[in-house]
Amino acid sequence: MALPMNATPTYSMIIPSTGKTVKFRPFLIKEEKALLIAQQSEQIPVMIDTLKNVIINCTLDKIDADSLAIFDMEYMFTQIRAKSVGENVELFLKCDEDHGEDNKKAVVKYNLDLSSIAVTKDPEHTNKIELFGDVGVVMKYPSFSSLQKLKNLDTDNLDAVFEIVAECIEYIYNNDEIFHAAEQKPEELMEFLNNLTSDQFVKLQRFFSTMPKITKDIEYGCPVCSKRFKKTLEGIESFF
Repeated sequence: MALPMNATPTYSMIIPSTGKTVKFRPFLIKEEKALLIAQQSEQIPVMIDTLKNVIINCTLDKIDADSLAIFDMEYMFTQIRAKSVGENVELFLKCDEDHGEDNKKAVVKYNLDLSSIAVTKDPEHTNKIELFGDVGVVMKYPSFSSLQKLKNLDTDNLDAVFEIVAECIEYIYNNDEIFHAAEQKPEELMEFLNNLTSDQFVKLQRFFSTMPKITKDIEYGCPVCSKRFKKTLEGIESFF
């Protein structure tokens, strides 16, 4: 006779980049253990793979996890976490002043409500970028597969920067002519990027710097010196 199994509740959320509504469940003890082990490992590839697996397991509708934008992944995880272990996350925030022996006292315990987190969008952000003449590109958001590279990206390594940019090109257009990046050779895309001017490449970089992201503005005061702080939390590391 099979043992009785716990029935978990289901919830709905909207994937920010697509507007698609999906159903999800809280993560279970086995998934919570996996997350804890991944966090303790401090190894980025392990953490990314674990996060990806948790999102896949907990999302009841079929999703292509590898195509999720980074901010989709971050938002979805915060929503799953909120329904799994509680909507409040306890953060410990430090004063930026040196209080000597009182430094341990210059820490504020801040309760963050995960349900209040939203994906913020820069009004100047666009994925269609005009470069020269009638030529431009339409970009796509970095996905799970690009996340590890982005986390370890050395901005002084131009080849690595260009590789990330090339991976995020959906297609290149010349007036009404379309060149899908997936149908081009990697060396052809790199040659296209290498032949841009600095000003044109800055336009591509702006796509990344203005991408949607999960953020939360908070205010707190130091219990030692009473100095007030306003900070913007962003990225999944801030909300884990």
